[in-house]
Amino acid sequence: MTRHATKIFGIDTIDDYLVLCSEAVVKLQQDEDDVLSAFAAILALNHIPDWLQHKLTDVQRDALGLTGSKVGDAVKDYFEEQNPDLKRVRDIANGFKHLKPVHPTEKISGYGSGPYGVGPFGAPYLLIDLGEDKPASERWDVGFDLCQRVLGWWRTELSKLDYPAGETKNV
Repeated sequence: MTRHATKIFGIDTIDDYLVLCSEAVVKLQQDEDDVLSAFAAILALNHIPDWLQHKLTDVQRDALGLTGSKVGDAVKDYFEEQNPDLKRVRDIANGFKHLKPVHPTEKISGYGSGPYGVGPFGAPYLLIDLGEDKPASERWDVGFDLCQRVLGWWRTELSKLDYPAGETKNV
């Protein structure tokens, strides 16, 4: 049994929700310094497993590799095992309330653009430190890049959902 379909803000299907996620990532791309855009993109992407958790049919669960799981069983762990970026998005979404800028984000004419990057001193605005234990080439991730990767991964993963004739994509 699945949860009753509820349409909120014009979002009725997982495809509708992916459009919302895509729009949030595009907004972030347009202004990587806007904390609201970053928060919206991270939060939207983080909630895809929540959306799926209660709304998948048995056929859809099978298509995504969730065979044998019951409606309501957490799906986030299953997907996070496949893609560690999903856990990173969840960690950021859960920790966003602790976010503190480490340097000013004011734009200075002639700086912060071009080949040196978008942020102060050429650093992207949403720079994610993956840990001091990592080599310098692997230590940092960029919030926008992370959002793009996660959105692309979800699009690919959810394209596995097959809908028999007459059935809608009302996940």
